[in-house]
Amino acid sequence: MNRASTSVLAVLDREYGNATWVLALAQASIQADCLMRVRKNACLWSAPPVNSGRGRPRKHGQKMRLNDPTTWLEADTAIEIDEHPELGQVRVRQWLDLHFYRVPGQKVNLILVERMKPMSNGQPFPPLWLAWVGERTLPKRNCLV
Repeated sequence: MNRASTSVLAVLDREYGNATWVLALAQASIQADCLMRVRKNACLWSAPPVNSGRGRPRKHGQKMRLNDPTTWLEADTAIEIDEHPELGQVRVRQWLDLHFYRVPGQKVNLILVERMKPMSNGQPFPPLWLAWVGERTLPKRNCLV
């Protein structure tokens, strides 16, 4: 059974949303598409640059540390919701085709959800980092907007 024909969707919390889980998906021991919360201190890598023809091809491109915005790549897509009735202003960004260090061959789409309005104590809401690993795309009716 290949993953493209499966209808299983796993939704995982940050203790499971990591390279070990993605490695199991890549080795096909788990037949599911996954949406997982990722720890805020995780690192992902972009695709490697094109090989110059000399030496061993690189497996990793630029490192993106989720807790260090100075290392973030430019998002592939972004959307801002000006005034959600319950959440206030929300920004959603997505980076395509990243990977965990231990699984360079398995593409991960990284999603950042940010609530722009501070909490009642004045502190900012913590960012919500999500990763999508799967063959299919989610239907538009399940999106935030």
